Amino acid sequence: MSENFNPLKRFSYKEQVSRAITWGHYFIFINILLACLLGFSYVYAAPPTTSFLSFFYLIVSWLGHMSFLTVVVYLVIFFPLAFIGNFRYYRVLCVCIAVIMHTILLFDIKIYLLVKVHLSMTAINLIVRELDFDTGLNYNFLFIAVPILIALECVFAKITTHSLYRAHHPYFVRTVLIIVCSCFVTSHVLHIWADATKYERITLLRSTFPAHYPMTARSFLSSHGWLNEKQLMASDGLGAEYINYPLTNLEIDPHFVNERPANVLLITLNGLSYSNLSKETTPQLLAFKEQVQSFDSHYLLYKEELNNVFAMTYGLPLQYRQGLFAGQMVPVTLEEMFKQDYVSRVIVSALKRTPQSVQPSLQGMSVSDVAMQAAAYQTDTAVASAVDDAKDTKTDTNTANGTAPEAVTTSTNESSADAADAAFASESSSPALGAKDTTATVTATMTTASTPKEQAVVNAAWLEAQTQFDHADQETLRRYFSLLVQNSGLRSMQFGHVHNVHEVFAQALQQIREYRLREQRPYALSLVINDLRDFDSSVQALLQSPQGQKLQAAMDEDLTSTVNPLMQSLLYYELSLEDVDQAFGKFMTQLRSQGLLDHTLVIVTAAEGNKLLAREPQIFDREVQHVPLMVLWPQEVHQKPMVGSEVHNLSSPQDLSATIAREILHVTTSVGNFSLGASLKELPDRPYVAVDGVDELILVGTENNIIYSMDGSSYIENNGERLPVRPNLENLIEATRDLNRFLR
Repeated sequence: MSENFNPLKRFSYKEQVSRAITWGHYFIFINILLACLLGFSYVYAAPPTTSFLSFFYLIVSWLGHMSFLTVVVYLVIFFPLAFIGNFRYYRVLCVCIAVIMHTILLFDIKIYLLVKVHLSMTAINLIVRELDFDTGLNYNFLFIAVPILIALECVFAKITTHSLYRAHHPYFVRTVLIIVCSCFVTSHVLHIWADATKYERITLLRSTFPAHYPMTARSFLSSHGWLNEKQLMASDGLGAEYINYPLTNLEIDPHFVNERPANVLLITLNGLSYSNLSKETTPQLLAFKEQVQSFDSHYLLYKEELNNVFAMTYGLPLQYRQGLFAGQMVPVTLEEMFKQDYVSRVIVSALKRTPQSVQPSLQGMSVSDVAMQAAAYQTDTAVASAVDDAKDTKTDTNTANGTAPEAVTTSTNESSADAADAAFASESSSPALGAKDTTATVTATMTTASTPKEQAVVNAAWLEAQTQFDHADQETLRRYFSLLVQNSGLRSMQFGHVHNVHEVFAQALQQIREYRLREQRPYALSLVINDLRDFDSSVQALLQSPQGQKLQAAMDEDLTSTVNPLMQSLLYYELSLEDVDQAFGKFMTQLRSQGLLDHTLVIVTAAEGNKLLAREPQIFDREVQHVPLMVLWPQEVHQKPMVGSEVHNLSSPQDLSATIAREILHVTTSVGNFSLGASLKELPDRPYVAVDGVDELILVGTENNIIYSMDGSSYIENNGERLPVRPNLENLIEATRDLNRFLR
């Protein structure tokens, strides 16, 4: 009898297992509550729910899925461990495992809050590389969180042990379990229905919680709105309430507050690609390139000019444009210029074929963007009335001042400039300089003049267009000018229109003199040259051009050009490029000789490439999108001899606003808080530049570009052919993290 008695073994193996299983049920129940509490962070960071049904799905998924994950851990790990036959060891192991699991959950929550992905080997690579733009992947909070978890789990173990020996009716436990089970079933039923009916407001949330669905390149892009769900954004739009721009307020270096601000001169040669630069056709541009800093891997993000102008001004991808315009949010760089008393102006050239050349850019705009400008597109009667008033105004002014009729255009430009300066002065002196106070929409500015005479002044820019273009072209130019002004973040009274590149440079020279000598104010002048987009495939139109004789001689040498429209366009383009190059060289020489380049940042680039270079239809034509970017820094103007330098790191139009903010306005705030670009003086060695296309996500690299299309495939374009490639999920995570940086 004494051999069977063991005082150290109070319970049999069967009893130990039974106690462990019962204890495990209570322990896992309390951990379900803790997991749901921690999992609420996913609800906070989830994509916006735009309907009650999607919000209801998010809540039931939160309760159902987090409890389901906890039960799975119990069934896979805790339940098998109950058969070790030692209740004490079992409780210690369960506490340790619970702490580890909740720590992993905290890791996942942290990385999801920052980059909107869940923990995986790819995400771990991001942690190791320490990707950061401001806050970074900082896990120092775990030094506090882990001890708290250990304490909580020890308390949970003690509570469940006491409950094990208490006779009670767990009505609360049963009620909670019924609720979470109902939520689990309801969430899956809702998702099945949403997937069958293509209700994207619910399917968009399917990757919100960890281990909900396996993450692949397709599911990742879909969950971030780059596949089928992007149609939802295109139809409903991205509202201003979903945009957090800028992330923080801008701070200025106090050492430069009392210094004289530098001027900004941006020359945009639309229709010029990098491969068009040559000693034969562009000697002046190449000479300028050899004296300044040139960025030889500069790629436009979008095909159309207006989209690239938006990227230059705001430093953001197109997905934010509709929300920014709806919320009347001014580019932070331009807002800071207002505060520093800059005068801003855009001068645009519009030739005979400009309406046809800008049509694709207007068609590329979303319907909602164009609809916002509807009030700016005057009816024919209103425009005709305004033009008549403008003519009367100019006639009266010329008669009173004794101005000859031939000087009408000049006086109009001067009066428009004075009116714009007066308007800007009143705006810059306004006490409130917030985003919604400093920016009026183009529609309001174009249509709310207090008197007919003031309306005539506002419409003076269209006067020459009225006499040169037919009604359809006038309407096209009106839309183009309005959208150009809006994407530039300016007001219509800060806009001027002339005929060609020579008039653009002449008016710019005159205004720079006024700003520097008479007004003594810093300026930001943008010159938009459209002469290189003004080509025509008609032989008669070519022969009637100013370069007709030279072109005829070139065509005589190449007989095939008489029957080849493309060759005719190329020849006309070459002649136009020579003309633009000579005008540019003359303009820069005049600025230097008159000392007007002092303390001025000069940027020469293009907002649209040469579409004549496109040989095969491609989503992203690298030769067309590769454009020059030449920068003359203010401190290098008097450097002798001026020796240029070349930078081969990838750059994009988004870098321009960041450069002006950092180098000209002396903004000390991290660039990542208001732009996706970087200062050109601090340009990183990027492996790619991310582009948010209409139906695809494009990663433009140094040698090729990888396209992730709407159907989930990924490929490289090569001379019109698509070469399939394996998706790089790590690059996708990094790219979408950047593109979605300013979403709430």
